[in-house]
Amino acid sequence: MAEIVYKSLSSLSPVELKYQYYKDEQLKVSLKTYKEGYTFYEADSLQNYQDIAINKGTCFVLTSSISLSTVFTPANTITIGQLPASILLQPRSSFIYYARYESSSNSIVEGLSSEAPSVFYLAPTESSDEVEVFVNNRYLQVREVYPYAVYTAERSLDPEEIHRQRFKVVYQGGFITFKTKTNAGYRYLCFTNDRIMRATGVVLNNTAINDYVFKCLPVTTTTLQRGFIPSNDWVTYYFDIESEAENKTVTVNKDIQDTSTNFLIDFPIERVFEDTEVNVNVANLKTGLTPAGGPAPVDNSYTKNVITTN
Repeated sequence: MAEIVYKSLSSLSPVELKYQYYKDEQLKVSLKTYKEGYTFYEADSLQNYQDIAINKGTCFVLTSSISLSTVFTPANTITIGQLPASILLQPRSSFIYYARYESSSNSIVEGLSSEAPSVFYLAPTESSDEVEVFVNNRYLQVREVYPYAVYTAERSLDPEEIHRQRFKVVYQGGFITFKTKTNAGYRYLCFTNDRIMRATGVVLNNTAINDYVFKCLPVTTTTLQRGFIPSNDWVTYYFDIESEAENKTVTVNKDIQDTSTNFLIDFPIERVFEDTEVNVNVANLKTGLTPAGGPAPVDNSYTKNVITTN
């Protein structure tokens, strides 16, 4: 007779279910904690399950008919300013000038494309929506007094002045802006009439004082998609099974999106007791669909009735 070991709920450790394919696709989970101290992970994929079977080594869970998007965390697109990126800057009204570091004057100037534009490296700051910008491995900083000239330095500013090397970035449709805090309020980086970059761009009502919008030419990719986009998208096809001619070709008729289906999930029981993280397998059963991939019953406007003889 097998030995039975009893344990209190409070002695159990939480186990988080993980799913991994070619990417780090994460199951939707939430951590639940009760007043008694019992803590566990609640996985959306295991909610309202239809059936479950457990043997000595494996647990099988058959879910109710649900959408894939309710099981997995969808992908998110992270843009420039939220991840490290290297870019070139160009005035949006110009095709021949680029932002370039001028070492003799320690400034950022408009230079012709033949003069080798500088690469601006954007580094997001921790716990902030701002970035620090590096040119030639030097910090990009703004003078503390008007006209707020932009220069570079080898050392970071002290905490009480750090705002002069921190920038809020807005990137959209190939254009980018940099906003920083000066002693006169927030100003945007821009090129002035002498073709030197300063933090003097400002908007008054609908009037832009100095054009502070740059063309952004990424050296790295402009976006980074993390995770994946969960969906149940299937193409259905129908053919006339009375005349066998159409069996050799397939005509796409419908594109059914976000179809709810049953999922079969299994994971090893032993790992639950040994680790706090358990890998799971997920199989899509396509329950409720015809073998051709179309939703049952088959739409007779596409498929003729099948005539059978006894």
